[in-house]
Parts: sequence; structure tokens; C-alpha cells
Amino acid sequence: MDSLFPQVDRDKTVENCKHFLGSVFPRMLRVSGLTSANYDAMISDLKSPAMDGMPKSPTKLNNADATIVRRAYAQQIVKRTVEAIGRCDNVGKELLSMRYLDNYTDTMCYMSIGYSRSHYFDHIKPGALLQFADAYLLDDLHIYKSDSNQTQSGL
Repeated sequence: MDSLFPQVDRDKTVENCKHFLGSVFPRMLRVSGLTSANYDAMISDLKSPAMDGMPKSPTKLNNADATIVRRAYAQQIVKRTVEAIGRCDNVGKELLSMRYLDNYTDTMCYMSIGYSRSHYFDHIKPGALLQFADAYLLDDLHIYKSDSNQTQSGL
């Protein structure tokens, strides 16, 4: 069973999730453009490639195509992140939504939810981040322990 589900390094996985939700997710939110409701408007705003009738080497990717791909991938990350937060238990969902979707500070979160500072940072937030790592399906956010006491990134 260990080979199918390797042992997770909880502390490093929590740190990896903090980095993802605190740095990667906000960037992907910006890259994705406005909202998924405005996706069609974003695509129509992109410029078509200019054609001058002269043969060209097909070595470069069309800038409009690259922009569409970047935005589509960023939108997938945003969508899957919100879905993963929604799959956490009630406390985890509330905490992660407030902290990373509504931009509350940690202090605002633990005061709003009603936990002590130490209980929040020692148990509640790490538990919610581990649930998020389990629920996020686009990439594996887990960091695994190896037999030689070193850690490995998720798949």
C-alpha cells in the first residue's frame, strides 16, 4: 500500500500549498484575465496574426495562440483551485475561501472563525491545506517522504 500511496511529508506539503495558494494562484488569477464569464470577450480581444503574403519559417508560435493557451491554462488552474477548496470540509472550505479567495489576513481568519491563534496555526490551517492538497487534481501538490529521509515532489 505504501507504493500506491507514499507517505506524505506533512510540513513540506503544507508549505508547498501555502506557496501555491499565496503566489501561484494569484498570478494565475491575473493571467487568466477577467472571469470565466468573460472568456469569449477575452478571446475576441486578441489580435489575429498579421499576414504579409511572404513565406515564413514555422518556427515561432503565433502570439495570439500563445496568449490563448496561457489564458486557458491559467483559467484551468483558477477553476480547479476553487473546486478543490469546495471539496474541503466545512472549516477548511471556510478558512481557505476567506484566506485565499476573499484576501483575509490570517488574523482576520482565526478571529472570524473563532479559534485561538496557536490552534489556528498549529492545527486548523495546516489541516485545511492538507485537505486542499488531496483535493487539487490538476497537479500533485504533495511532497513525499522517501526511504532515505529525503523528500520528493509530487508527480
